[in-house]
Amino acid sequence: MTLTQLRILLAVARTGNMTRAAEEMATTQSAVSHALRALENEFGVALLVRGNHGVTLTETGRAVRRRAALILTQVEALEQEVAAAREQERGSLRVGVIPSANVRLLPPILRRFGDAHPRVRLTVLEGSDDEVLEWLETGAADIATVSAGGAGAAGVPLPAGAVARPLAADRMLAVLPSGHELGVRHSVPVAELARHPFIMSTGGCEPLITALARAAGASLTCHYRVRDTGSILAMVAEGLGVSVVPELSLPAHRAGVHAIPLDPAAERTVLLVLPADPLPAAAAFAELAVTLTVATR
Repeated sequence: MTLTQLRILLAVARTGNMTRAAEEMATTQSAVSHALRALENEFGVALLVRGNHGVTLTETGRAVRRRAALILTQVEALEQEVAAAREQERGSLRVGVIPSANVRLLPPILRRFGDAHPRVRLTVLEGSDDEVLEWLETGAADIATVSAGGAGAAGVPLPAGAVARPLAADRMLAVLPSGHELGVRHSVPVAELARHPFIMSTGGCEPLITALARAAGASLTCHYRVRDTGSILAMVAEGLGVSVVPELSLPAHRAGVHAIPLDPAAERTVLLVLPADPLPAAAAFAELAVTLTVATR
């Protein structure tokens, strides 16, 4: 058993695909397949179920993945601590992010961290709240951003011992096609949006949007369910419906789309989540991220 085999197992478990795992590991699909077969032969048990639509872990495979994640996290922490003691910082940091934080919030933080820690290799993994928290729990990510409504008591449980720190807050905005009848207002109630075809964001904000509708006594007619904010805005611009998105997820230029606040005003909080025993690089990233976001408020 090698560390490379364990890293390949984690990559395949997260992507569910041999080809994508090979691309992530900068190797070939045949090398990935060979490494996993060798690991299964050594353990004498199947770790994966291979199908036409990808691969999934067996029950034993899930148990091995959990242990492998712990082993690799400890190895990475050891390497980073030794490198720091030799004043030769290096290593890697995998950041799990929700899409709505990866448009405007994270890029400047990533740039500043890269400038300050040039020998730490950064990898960004984008997914929904439950996905990035699962990656954090399994060791596929070393630090994660989630929305407050998607984690903790009100949403997906945090991994045991994990600590969540507020990173940023932004408004939830109604997005309408340019020229829409509601666009002349300064704000719009969710109940008014419910009178129109609704495009639901499945990238992490669905629980918050659903809660806002419930509080307004409204039932949203979801004609479409879309994960990517860019796709939502393109569909809104084509007049296919209206939606609600966080302000930080909106690009600076959005042709054909008009965004206005909700009535009553609604906010979304982005949290930065660290595992119980974070890597030195993860702790440094968290300090920098919080410092930068506080300075720009």
